[in-house]
Amino acid sequence: MYIPTSLEVLIEESISITLGGDWNYKIPKSILSKLDKIPTNKPIIILLKEDFNLDFCGGEILNIWLQKHQKITQNQLLENPKSKKILTILQDNQPQNNALSKNPPKINGMKNVPNLLPNLIFVLGFMGEILYTLGLINFKNIRLKATLYHIQESLIKAIGIVSLACFLIGIVIAYQGSIQLEQFGASILIVEMSSILTLREMAPIITAIIIAGRSASAFSAEIGMMRATQEIDAMKTMGFNPMVFLVLPRILALCIALPLVVFIADIFGLLGAILISQLQLGIDYGQFIERFLEMVNIKHFWVGILKAPFFGFIISFIGCYHGFIVDKDTRSIGIHTTKSVVAAIFCVIAFDAICAMILTEVF
Repeated sequence: MYIPTSLEVLIEESISITLGGDWNYKIPKSILSKLDKIPTNKPIIILLKEDFNLDFCGGEILNIWLQKHQKITQNQLLENPKSKKILTILQDNQPQNNALSKNPPKINGMKNVPNLLPNLIFVLGFMGEILYTLGLINFKNIRLKATLYHIQESLIKAIGIVSLACFLIGIVIAYQGSIQLEQFGASILIVEMSSILTLREMAPIITAIIIAGRSASAFSAEIGMMRATQEIDAMKTMGFNPMVFLVLPRILALCIALPLVVFIADIFGLLGAILISQLQLGIDYGQFIERFLEMVNIKHFWVGILKAPFFGFIISFIGCYHGFIVDKDTRSIGIHTTKSVVAAIFCVIAFDAICAMILTEVF
């Protein structure tokens, strides 16, 4: 049953305000106008009638009004459990207090190089918020359905193109290597060369580059469109954390399933090497597999697999980050989608180069 909204104002040495009825989207303009005309230079006492009922729409109106009036000596809104909970959620999700709602400073040429520091701070803040959310999240609240959806869209559907690319790369590596090794009478070494290179480097990096091209762009475009259409602002107003609903399913999907895709890429890369070894050098698949098991250490396989979750985090982080800093227009969505792909591929290659230098010394 709808109870008409009521607002009673008594102005003496202090201003006494009594709120009653349903404070929701049906609030009359006359009530809002009366609320705006209340002076801000006197102490204010806020009282509630028994029939007072508040929802998020009315709470947003009162929250904005409370921000303008600081001289509140008594506030029964904070004594009522329901209204206190609503106002607390709205205050915690104010756009001006949330790092996700702020765009980093624009960088235009070398003149603005000093602005790289604020930009870096924003990136670190975004990463910190992700890690903080990961550390506090209850596993019961993980959106399993959304995570499985992103595994299917970003990884399962990419297996075909990843397998074909790695098969062709395996052919190229084995073919070029066989020509050189044949000159020295060391054709059999093609097994170790192609296998170690495929397992440690080529399969993981080719997989990561393809997934970066597919997923980083998709994440940026999806989240950027939600930002442009103010869906993210609506989520914050309703008390939903965009990190939990938008970012974590994507990060978990890539970190969990990318090692599986790399494993499949390893298989097809080795199949390409086996094919060329048989055609070019006369090493049949039985000899290839026998020497592979004898000479190639399992550590090379694990080096490639263990890099995959980090590649997944880098790709999803960059894709989501560029989605959240999109300006509210369609042109910005295209710009940041392009930037996310370029940045994700560059960071994946840079991270792989660092790992190659470190892990080669260790393993």
